[in-house]
Amino acid sequence: MARSAAQEPCANLLIRLLAPADARLLQPHLQRVRFSPGEVVVSPDAPLARLIFPETLMVGFCDGGRSFAQIGVVGREGIVGWPLLLGSISSPLLGIAQMEGGSGLAIGAERLREACHISASLSSALLRFVHNFMTQMACTIVSNASDPIERRVARWLLMLHDRAGEDTLALTHNHVGNALNVRRASVTDCMHVLEGEGLVRCQRGRIVIRDRARLEELAGDAYGGVEAHYRRDIGPFGRNA
Repeated sequence: MARSAAQEPCANLLIRLLAPADARLLQPHLQRVRFSPGEVVVSPDAPLARLIFPETLMVGFCDGGRSFAQIGVVGREGIVGWPLLLGSISSPLLGIAQMEGGSGLAIGAERLREACHISASLSSALLRFVHNFMTQMACTIVSNASDPIERRVARWLLMLHDRAGEDTLALTHNHVGNALNVRRASVTDCMHVLEGEGLVRCQRGRIVIRDRARLEELAGDAYGGVEAHYRRDIGPFGRNA
């Protein structure tokens, strides 16, 4: 269900960081949309009819074929449907609403193209995020290929924490295992260690971040570079912004 967002506050960081004139090009055409947990936001190779600026929504991306391992996540800092900005009409990736679902602001593909044609600065601002997300995907692939599970779990929890509005994340061990393409038993062992050291607290269907600083230490250089890149090229983002 979509409804006009013209008179409502915007929680998407990217829109809030736009020049006022660029934001005004988008505002009359934005519709608030909501997604349930696990709902498909982007279907592989299906026509992209709109660009979405997530607010409380977080979208995890995977290839949707051989594996549901995530290669990227987008929340209130970015956009979903970014292939439209590159002249494509579809995405090869599957995008699924994470945790408890949430809301975003949608603009139709044609309205988006018109706004970007009018304003080069708007197009440039949105493309800077696309660059950041591509960097995130590359770093995720490297981390998945080379980092031990503890570092990968810490990195992923920090990324979700950056995009969430609270310390409690609606996650199960099975969800973490699917996202990282590891066995659920391995995730459970890892969480027991993290909980024992006071970094997180595990509840039924919930993981509570207790000591973010030590999670960052555990993640090491697997986390932080993409986030610093965002802050340098786009604006404040993350719990350390």
